Amino acid sequence: MNSVIKMKIQTIEKARHYLLAYHGLLNEPIFEGKTGITDFVKLVGCVQFDPIDICGRNADLTFQSRVRHYKKSMLEELLYQDRSLMDYFDKNLSIILTADWPLMSRRREQFRKESRSSDIANKHEQMILDYLSAHDVACSKDIDLKERADWYWSASSSARVVLETLYFRGDLVIHHKKGTIKYYSKQEHLFNNQLIDQSFNDDEHDDLFLLRRIKAVGLLWDKPSDALLGILDLKSERRKAAFKRLLESKKITCVNIDGIKDSFYIPMEHIDLFGNPPKIRQTRTEFLAPLDNLLWDRKLISAIFDFDYKWEIYEPEHKRKHGYYVIPVIQDNAFVGRIEAINQKKTKTLLIKRFWQEKPINLESLEECIERFALFNQAKHIEYADDWIILTTEGSSEVL
Repeated sequence: MNSVIKMKIQTIEKARHYLLAYHGLLNEPIFEGKTGITDFVKLVGCVQFDPIDICGRNADLTFQSRVRHYKKSMLEELLYQDRSLMDYFDKNLSIILTADWPLMSRRREQFRKESRSSDIANKHEQMILDYLSAHDVACSKDIDLKERADWYWSASSSARVVLETLYFRGDLVIHHKKGTIKYYSKQEHLFNNQLIDQSFNDDEHDDLFLLRRIKAVGLLWDKPSDALLGILDLKSERRKAAFKRLLESKKITCVNIDGIKDSFYIPMEHIDLFGNPPKIRQTRTEFLAPLDNLLWDRKLISAIFDFDYKWEIYEPEHKRKHGYYVIPVIQDNAFVGRIEAINQKKTKTLLIKRFWQEKPINLESLEECIERFALFNQAKHIEYADDWIILTTEGSSEVL
């Protein structure tokens, strides 16, 4: 049996610096422009997509916090013109490298075997494929199917159900979007059948995707985790076996952090970054996406950063502690609070409703971040609500 490489116990401060440096969130940005977007996706494997846009969609929010001079149009170009990136499932619906599409073969096979309203999809499949052979591109409004069908989010038109099912199965890919409307094309039309499914046995599949998730976050522990969503059938026994194989093959290494009883695992190629993370050279403040890769395991973030975050968008209003769309704020090596910002597109105004300060902050850096955030949202004005900063201490709040 191969010996397992294990680092000496590290400080929690090193762990914080490592994670933020790994994600390009410490000191000056290391990612820039369209190349930076692609480089970041190569690093983490996938970025989770969510269509809700209060102050930017989740993927856009993830990139704007890391990529210098990020514009939303850059992602659209990479997805629907350059096609170096594409929409598909990894951890839930995600943005992945087009080169990684063949790795998702098991997910596509699962949808071929079973999906909601598959009888409707099977009934109309050939008609849809024939239509796309003749027209190249179609959205649900182009397909004349009147009946409604049961679907994952709510009852939907049969046209949408069939198109999305064929997309899930891999027969179709997203050609482009207009707002929230998806236009589909046959995979063979866009990629000339060059994206060939790869097959894996169970061990190969588990090892591949567990390693992808470790790289997606930067480090993980051997526990049930939202970071592992989308890895089919990865129950406790298979997860532990995969960690063991990755350790023995020296694809990951084990790290222990002072004050935390559980062990963590990092990609082997980043062992030097963990051991010698960069020191803070300049103050930097960023707003993170609610489904940011760094936040995929919120118990892990609580253990390392002493920051508890819950996305309250699905909570009834009376149960929300903060608000509908409130996102975390980092400064230097700490989560310093959370902010509620609304992009009012009609008036081109970014409204800052509340900032909950939970640790000492550099207010000038925070305001500079707000100005960059307004630019990202193409807002020409910034409006601050009265008493917009709330200082939170030990369960009580004081308005500054």
